[in-house]
Amino acid sequence: MVKNLRLLREEKGYSQQKLAEMLNITQQAIFKYEKTDNEPDISTLIRLAEIFDVSVDYLIGNTDIREPLIIRSPDNLSEQELTHLRQWRTLPHNIKSSLDVLISSIHNPDKFI
Repeated sequence: MVKNLRLLREEKGYSQQKLAEMLNITQQAIFKYEKTDNEPDISTLIRLAEIFDVSVDYLIGNTDIREPLIIRSPDNLSEQELTHLRQWRTLPHNIKSSLDVLISSIHNPDKFI
């Protein structure tokens, strides 16, 4: 069971269905994460932590500290760039692929004419 998932989901006003759509999984999977001993895989845990801006440890109930560790970027990314990256990570795979194509076409327009 992901101990704080229901609390976080309700704080954001997300239904189980809405959260499932954000993760590209079923509503039943969210229900099971909240109510039973079913556990999401590590990539889903990470995506959940990013969506709710909490640490994985908080999400699974290992700590009462909500805040994720601050990751310092070696490339000195701005807060806006970090926000975009966090948002991108929560997108479904097909949307990520479409955005990758769009960004590539902007940087290399000759390849997409």
